Amino acid sequence: MPREDAPRYGPPDALRSPRYAGVKTFARCPLVESPVDVDVAVLGIPFDTATTNRPGARFGPEAIRSASIALRPYNAAQDAQVFGRLSVADLGDVSVTPGNAKRTVSQIAEQLEPIVRTGARTLCLGGDHLVVLGELRAHAAVHGPLGLVLLDAHADVWDVYVGERYYHGSPFRRALEEGLLDPGRSLLAGMRGSLYGPE
Repeated sequence: MPREDAPRYGPPDALRSPRYAGVKTFARCPLVESPVDVDVAVLGIPFDTATTNRPGARFGPEAIRSASIALRPYNAAQDAQVFGRLSVADLGDVSVTPGNAKRTVSQIAEQLEPIVRTGARTLCLGGDHLVVLGELRAHAAVHGPLGLVLLDAHADVWDVYVGERYYHGSPFRRALEEGLLDPGRSLLAGMRGSLYGPE
């Protein structure tokens, strides 16, 4: 958590600097290397090798950052300055290994855990569904088994797909097997869709 006298990170004044100018970061917040004095650390996870269909999520972090330049810092309905109380900074992208899902999950956890230990909250921009396994590992290493609220059409608890245990349909099964989640404090909502068979 930032010190009381720490600098507050947030976007520049759009009335002084046009929203389309500058390095593309999340909501135009500053790009920093360290999570010190940061409440919310935004990180990109440009990985989609674990998807079985429709690749392209590796470009998600870039697209989200580009779209986020239009975000405005004041929410009139809530009468809230979105960045008024929180120090928010973009820490760039984590390193991933294209083509190696299992290694990438470990890389994500290794890079996020030190950030989580500072007390900063992480806001990760993915990436296919498997990247959440690395995020869960990092947070569970610091906080113990986690409660989870999953809003998704699929539970992503498949075991194996075409011989692979680490793919976009399995992150929550792996997380349960690894003891990262507390099922008694978890909620899955929105589940729907067809299956490959009754099993």
